[in-house]
Amino acid sequence: MTKKRVKEAALTLFAEKGYDGTVLSEIAKAVGIKTPSLYAHFPSKEALFLEIYQDSIQMELTELGRAAEREDLIGKEKLQAIFFVATDFSSNPDEKKFFQRAVFYPPKSLFQELKEETKTYEQLTNGILRETLGEMVSEEVQLRWMHVFYALLDGLSVEHGIYDGTEFELRRKSAWEVLASLFE
Repeated sequence: MTKKRVKEAALTLFAEKGYDGTVLSEIAKAVGIKTPSLYAHFPSKEALFLEIYQDSIQMELTELGRAAEREDLIGKEKLQAIFFVATDFSSNPDEKKFFQRAVFYPPKSLFQELKEETKTYEQLTNGILRETLGEMVSEEVQLRWMHVFYALLDGLSVEHGIYDGTEFELRRKSAWEVLASLFE
C-alpha cells in the first residue's frame, strides 16, 4: 500500500515540478514517511520515475485499447474514438501532464531508457492503429495517417495548456477533420 502511495505522491509532484524540481524528501513528506523509507520501495529516484512512466504508458495503452475494442464502432468512427481518447487531456490530468513532461523534457539521466520505453509505446499504439485502419487504406496511407496522428497529438497536448476548453475543443475537432480527410 505504501508503494502505491509513494507512486501517487511522486506522480503528482513530478507532473507539477518535473523530475529535476522534485526532491525525494517532498515525496516522503507527502506520503507521511521519512525519506530513507522510500528506499524500501524504490532503489532510486530514477527507478521511481521510470516505474511511474511505465505505469503511465500502460494506462494510455489501456485507454486506447478500450476505444479500439468498441464493437459498436467501425472504420472511421472507431479511429475517431481512438483519436479523441488520445487527445483527452482532461481525464487523469496528473498522468497526462507527467507523461507530457517525460516525453518533451526527459531527465538527462533517464533519456535513453525513456526513449526506448517511448519507442515501445509507439509500436504498441501503431499496432492498435494498424488493426483499426485494417483494409481501409494502403500501407502507405496508413503510415502517413499515423505520422499525422502523432503530430496532431503532440500539438494538441501543447495547445491544451494554452487555450480555454472551448477553443481547445474547436482545435481538437478541426484536427480530427484534417486527419479524417486523409481517407478521402
